[in-house]
Amino acid sequence: MLVTGATGYIGGLLVPELLARNYKVRVLVRSLSEDFKNRWPGAEVVIGDVLIPEQLNIALQGVDTAYYLIHSLLLGEKKFEEIDIRAAKNFRVAAENQKVKQIIYLGGLGELGTGLSPHLKSRIHVAKELSDGPIPVTALRAGMIIGAGSASYEILSKLVQNSPIFFMPKWARTKAQPIAVGDVIKYLVGVLELDRAIDDDLEIGGSTIISYDEMLRDLTMMLRKRRLFFPALINTPAIYGFLASLLTPVPGSVTKALISGCKNEVICNNNDIRELIKFTPLTFDQAISEALKYKDNRKCS
Repeated sequence: MLVTGATGYIGGLLVPELLARNYKVRVLVRSLSEDFKNRWPGAEVVIGDVLIPEQLNIALQGVDTAYYLIHSLLLGEKKFEEIDIRAAKNFRVAAENQKVKQIIYLGGLGELGTGLSPHLKSRIHVAKELSDGPIPVTALRAGMIIGAGSASYEILSKLVQNSPIFFMPKWARTKAQPIAVGDVIKYLVGVLELDRAIDDDLEIGGSTIISYDEMLRDLTMMLRKRRLFFPALINTPAIYGFLASLLTPVPGSVTKALISGCKNEVICNNNDIRELIKFTPLTFDQAISEALKYKDNRKCS
């Protein structure tokens, strides 16, 4: 199988899990590094760029299943939508040429026509582009992913650590269904191990539906911080995205894109995935506890 986006957050956790399950894994990277041998022992590493079709054709030779975990948020709002669609189209065509049997894609929750942010809209357009052909595409659609090192977790935790006062906009009451990163990996591996390829969108979320305001307050208590919360007069997500980018280590383009999506409700409208892959996802507080535990272990090691 081929894993794209392996140097990213989700891909970096998925590849070791697949290798531990004795799958034959090929990893697509844009440039070689000596670190990859230690990072993915036993994996085949190939160089390629999703914007260069010839390289994709080589990378996909002999591949049955391909994980598509690519997005271009680092390029900024003006560029990532166009690049994401071009990349997805190139990948779909190359996968068709090489007779790939299944594509597994991690996309985003949300419905077109509901004023989605550019980021969430782009994730849905990518899923549609990948599905515009004969290959079954299993699109797992997630909202906020919580785990040590995830962009969403780092933004939340650094805001709580670095800001003594919060002015909460109206959209902070919007509901979301965050999911623990470990549960995302379980679903990504789980759909691979089903008896048949699922050609459908499957919504994945944790066991808690919660507002962004409640997330910050919960995290404040879990980190044992004293923070003040006041209603805000300004409600423009772009302004909050800019301010958050100054307080967190996450790249500004990513922070702004994620904050702009907070005005959209992102909860699962169905739980079909739970009939296919049966386990109970973590709650928001449990996901945060796992992230904090990982951070503490890293400090002690």
